[in-house]
Amino acid sequence: MRDEELPPGEVTGGRDESEMNGSETDERNRSERPDQSDHVREGNGMEGRTRGQRWLYYVSLFLETVAVAVVGAVTQRVGRDDSLWVFGARGGADFCENSKYLYLSVAADKPDVRPVWVTKNRAIVRELQRHGYEAYHAFSPRGVWLQLRAGTVFLTHNLKDVNRFVVGGSTLVMLWHGVPLKRISWDAELAERPRPVRALSRYLYDQYDLVSLTGSGARESFRTGFGLPDDRLVVTGYPRTDVFFESVSGATLCTDETELQRVQRLAEEHRVWLYMPTFRENPSARASEHVDFAALERVLAERDAYLVVKLHPKERLDADLSTFDHLLELPAGVDVYPLLPATDGLITDYSSVLFDYLLLDRPVIRYAYDLEAYRAGRGFYYDYEELAAGPTVRTFDDLLDALERSLDGDDDYAAERRAVRDRFFDDASGGYADAVYRVVSERRG
Repeated sequence: MRDEELPPGEVTGGRDESEMNGSETDERNRSERPDQSDHVREGNGMEGRTRGQRWLYYVSLFLETVAVAVVGAVTQRVGRDDSLWVFGARGGADFCENSKYLYLSVAADKPDVRPVWVTKNRAIVRELQRHGYEAYHAFSPRGVWLQLRAGTVFLTHNLKDVNRFVVGGSTLVMLWHGVPLKRISWDAELAERPRPVRALSRYLYDQYDLVSLTGSGARESFRTGFGLPDDRLVVTGYPRTDVFFESVSGATLCTDETELQRVQRLAEEHRVWLYMPTFRENPSARASEHVDFAALERVLAERDAYLVVKLHPKERLDADLSTFDHLLELPAGVDVYPLLPATDGLITDYSSVLFDYLLLDRPVIRYAYDLEAYRAGRGFYYDYEELAAGPTVRTFDDLLDALERSLDGDDDYAAERRAVRDRFFDDASGGYADAVYRVVSERRG
């Protein structure tokens, strides 16, 4: 959702880069438009914008709201096709997240549904079509027509995952992109926006018919964050984690399959850990400034283990990991979910990947070197210290100690890890895409 520097957790409004730049944006490296949900900001998210940029945002939000209302009124009269489901993700830039895995599941074994992927990236359209899937550019004539006809539209971030001007009146299902540790939407900057912005945004939020949750433990944060009644919040689990339990056909499409296979082959004979830190806008606070990779290399080499580093797409490493034997960096655009089952442990901080990883019941280390500053700037829904799914370390030396102990076989947090998992997942056995399919089908009758 990076297309207009929107604040964390924002679900509506703004203007798509693809609408401004056309095909140039389509061919751009998809990793340059990452999810904004991990950013730390203070204030109402409008700081740093010029007056012109603010007015552009306001006008764009107004036009979006009018389009949703008008198209909704028209399609209510003429009807929509309940068997046609449209999917989009992450501002229309990527083939990823929960929408991806639900789309693949429906395409594989739900003959009563016609699944269509829409995107603003022509390379994704070409690759999906080449493999026999139905996909169109969100603003192409065919793509627009199908979105006008679709009975159900699935999103992961906001209406800009698809063509926001033509989906009014459809059943909108927000699959979201992670259990929110950090405050989102109405619990974050949106509540501090000018009154007209809040009114328009409230109307757009009210269009979400269903919001997918992993479990009852996350219900309250979504209820207040989205400001929706409880009957619109449905526990289904996240389709992207189905790949933890079964093979998902097409899971490596539109990602760097070569890199995934390289790590998977490595994991067949060695222990492999993954480091996935949250992005910080302040360069001095970024994770790469708080890691001694040479020291990590020594610890890993002594134990014949490997660490795969997957940074946020906006972040770049100062170090060249190719100079190390036991450290690897994954490209920014790689979908990491097919890789997670091959790993032996996770190092992270505030990222929602921590919650998903609990389904694998493997060791986790939380490297929270800036906990007070991050918590003060962003705010958490839950007591961070209580979510002790693994050791929480504050210094790099402590990180090394915790990693050494884990590699040496210590797993002192197994009970705590499962307790946190059970708190946020009502079902830890997979089948989440099927659960979404059932709920949506039942709601539509």
